[in-house]
Amino acid sequence: MRNSIARIALEVAATAAFALSASAALAQTKPFEGVTLRVGTYGGAWGDAVKSNVGAKLEAMGAKVEYVIGNPAENFSKIVAARGRAVPIDVMEIGPAERIAMSRNGFLEEIPAAKITNLPKLSVQIVDKTAIAHQMVENGILIRADTFKAEGLPVPKRFEDLESPKLANRVAFPDVVNPQHWPAVAALASQAGGSEATPEKGFEQVLRMKPLYYYAAASEIAQKISMGDVIAAPSHAGMAVRLHNAGLQVDFIHPQIGNKKGEVEFNYLAIVKGTKNVDAAAAFINAFLDTQVQADFAKPMGVVPVNKESRALLQKDPVMSRFMLLSDADLANAFSMDWTKVDVEKWRATWARTVTK
Repeated sequence: MRNSIARIALEVAATAAFALSASAALAQTKPFEGVTLRVGTYGGAWGDAVKSNVGAKLEAMGAKVEYVIGNPAENFSKIVAARGRAVPIDVMEIGPAERIAMSRNGFLEEIPAAKITNLPKLSVQIVDKTAIAHQMVENGILIRADTFKAEGLPVPKRFEDLESPKLANRVAFPDVVNPQHWPAVAALASQAGGSEATPEKGFEQVLRMKPLYYYAAASEIAQKISMGDVIAAPSHAGMAVRLHNAGLQVDFIHPQIGNKKGEVEFNYLAIVKGTKNVDAAAAFINAFLDTQVQADFAKPMGVVPVNKESRALLQKDPVMSRFMLLSDADLANAFSMDWTKVDVEKWRATWARTVTK
């Protein structure tokens, strides 16, 4: 009898131990079970790539991922509107302008660096303790190569070349809500004797281009270029990659800017102040910085990874090596904005008053 009782007790103990072990294993593989992570990102193909390459990794860890679609300026405005209430976004993609505005005004959490295990693989570090660059965007001039060839038009080598009368009403220029706006204006201003502190010198040149219109979303310029309404526009190399992959005859010019060639800016990931999901947000950031994720995301989107191992992989890709600057030497010789000189609010107001009035 005693042996029987002892045996039953051992079986119960073993079952309990197995249940605890299984529960611990589940907790390790699905640490975010029951967490809903809201990610601010772009729509369209970009958003789809975020979902498949990054969001899927968080879902595998148990999280439910919801996407708040909009460009960085639009998603920032949603956070401003919600101030005093629960934040509508936990982690988001932001451009340099939003990084400065959100960091200075206390909208961002400090990045938990200890949880970002991919940091040593990067060529960048956390900025102002609140944002980490996850991609480099190469800005320049997108053209319809077939139209330029058919009409014998001179291929622009600098942003200023878009002021040609032959291109009037066939050029589009990025509006201030578009990330490509800032570097194009800064480059124009620098060539006119100004700087990021005096963007109005660039605005004057924009007006001389006589653009057909000012585009806000990447989808707009993709449509206009595809239809042939626009044959040249300040854009980013990723748009050339996407349109090339879609079968369109396009080229991308990395423009001469002073003694620099090409223009590089960073996109950032940041955690929104007040989120209750800091750990899941950090896991999302870390997943986005993974070597294979960065390479797989870069190919269809046409961005340059900050992960050095990923860049080495992409140098072997024929499309990426055609449209992108990938070597350390080329990236080091590219122009980048000095965002410490930028007065974002004044810049926006002056643009609205003098250009899009």
